[in-house]
Amino acid sequence: MVAAVGCSEEQKREYALPTSLCGIPVPASALSHLMPTGKQLTVNEATPVPDALTTCEASVDGDKVLSVEQEHRDAGASAYDIARDRFGVKQPKSVRQGSAAYSDRVAVSVVKCRGGESGDEDITIAVKTVKPAHQDESAMKDLILGYTSAFEKQQPCSENS
Repeated sequence: MVAAVGCSEEQKREYALPTSLCGIPVPASALSHLMPTGKQLTVNEATPVPDALTTCEASVDGDKVLSVEQEHRDAGASAYDIARDRFGVKQPKSVRQGSAAYSDRVAVSVVKCRGGESGDEDITIAVKTVKPAHQDESAMKDLILGYTSAFEKQQPCSENS
């Protein structure tokens, strides 16, 4: 007797989901809806512009599937505008009184930092999925809200951050 292997075999996620990205805890339930099946997860963090931009990229079996950016920028841009203008989202949905916007593949939040040595600036957080990651609007909303909440608990606007 010969057993058929291939299409009928259900693919599985063989790697453990990350508990944090760029040092910030991530909501596992939201992340699990976005991450694809595969064997190996690699997470790379970089700071291409010190004190201004930090990036984290998650890859599964060598394919980039999710990226997170934390960027310090001049105050003023809304999450909706960033999602639309920078990431090409046609009609992002807004939450948190407009401080976060999301679609099925991109989510953006804005943390406002006012006063202090740095003056008025915003820290934007952008999460983007890339195929073979799953596109899931509800999971992106939960991910950006949970990630932003955990980020704010680290007091990113304080002088010592």
